[in-house]
Amino acid sequence: MAGKILSFFFSAILFNTFKIYMKKIYLLLPFISLSLSAQIGVNTSNPQGVFNVDGQKNNPATGTPTVAQQQDDFVVTQQGRVGIGTTAPTAKLEINNGTTAGAIKIVDGTQAEGKFLVSDANGVGTWRQTSGNTTVVTSTVGPVTTLGINYTNLGSSAVVPQDGYYIISPRLITDKTPVGCGNFIAYNLFKSATTTTGVPQAFSTQDVHMAAGPGQYDFIYTSNVAYLTTGTYYMWVRVGNGCTTNTARTNIGQNSFTLTLLK
Repeated sequence: MAGKILSFFFSAILFNTFKIYMKKIYLLLPFISLSLSAQIGVNTSNPQGVFNVDGQKNNPATGTPTVAQQQDDFVVTQQGRVGIGTTAPTAKLEINNGTTAGAIKIVDGTQAEGKFLVSDANGVGTWRQTSGNTTVVTSTVGPVTTLGINYTNLGSSAVVPQDGYYIISPRLITDKTPVGCGNFIAYNLFKSATTTTGVPQAFSTQDVHMAAGPGQYDFIYTSNVAYLTTGTYYMWVRVGNGCTTNTARTNIGQNSFTLTLLK
C-alpha cells in the first residue's frame, strides 16, 4: 500500500513538472517569433534595416537619417544588401564615403603604388602590376582600293574577341593626284563589309578626320578610343573633293589597323 502511495506521489510530481515546462515553452514561443521578426538597432531606437549600427548615435528617433548622419552607419536590409555610410544600399554591397577618397582598403601583401585589382577565374582579387595579358588584335591587309567622297571599304578587317573599350590605331597611306589635292581624309570602323547604314560603328557621332596631305600622299596614323562589341569590324574611308585619283596601298603598315583592349 505504501509503495502505491509513493508511486502515485512521484507520478503527480512528474505530471505537474511537465505542465510547468510546457507552459514555459508555450510562453517562450511568441517571444522567439517576435525576436526573429524585429529590427535590431545598435545605438539607435530607429533602425533603418534588419540590422543597423549607428556609430555616432546621431540618427533621429523617427524618420530617415540625413546623408551626413548616415556616414557612420552600417546596415543590413531585408533584401540582404549591406550598406556602409548609407542606410539605403542599392547593391549587395554599397560603400558611401562622401567626398573622401579611399573608401576601400585591401592589404594582402600584394598591394603597391599603381597596381590594379585583378580577379582570377573564381573571383578572387589580388593586386598586380598590370591587369593581365594585353589583348592586341591586328587586322587583315586591304587590297589596292580607289577612294571617293563616299565611304569605301578598304578590305582590312579585324575580329573583336570581347566587348570593351579599344584603342583603334589605323595605318593608312594613299597615293593621290594632283599633288596637294583634296581637303581631308576620314575613316570609321563598321560591322559590315557591304554597308555603313544601320550597322554598329566605332564612332557614332563623327568619323575621324585628318587633314589632306600637302604632297602626293594622304595618310591616317593616329589613335582613338571607342567601345566595340564582339564581331568583325571593317575599315571604311572617304576623302574630300578635289582629287583626280586617290588610291589606298596594300601593305600591313599602310592599309590595316590595330585594336588594343583597355582593361
